[in-house]
Amino acid sequence: MLIYFVIALLLSAAVLGIATAMERSAIRNRINGANGLVFLAAFIVSALGSLVVAAIAAFVWGGLVALACLAGSALWHLGLWKLLSAALQSQIDRTLGRNAKSGA
Repeated sequence: MLIYFVIALLLSAAVLGIATAMERSAIRNRINGANGLVFLAAFIVSALGSLVVAAIAAFVWGGLVALACLAGSALWHLGLWKLLSAALQSQIDRTLGRNAKSGA
């Protein structure tokens, strides 16, 4: 059971990491289309994937494990959203030469 959830977590981390790297590269190269769509789509795909993981967990191990999976997934995605979006905003501020604290 643990291997199943670790593999799902690693796949989610890979999808989100690749999307973040793509957005960071677009920001660094000052591409005008760097509007976060890849970042958002990756989070949607990852969240939908965790629903599939929870459905399989409910079928194999029961509803309580599936609820725990969904709760963990929600915390995972919320935490990573805050962390990675702050990192991307910091990259934007550095690329544009703005002072992040003043917001100007």
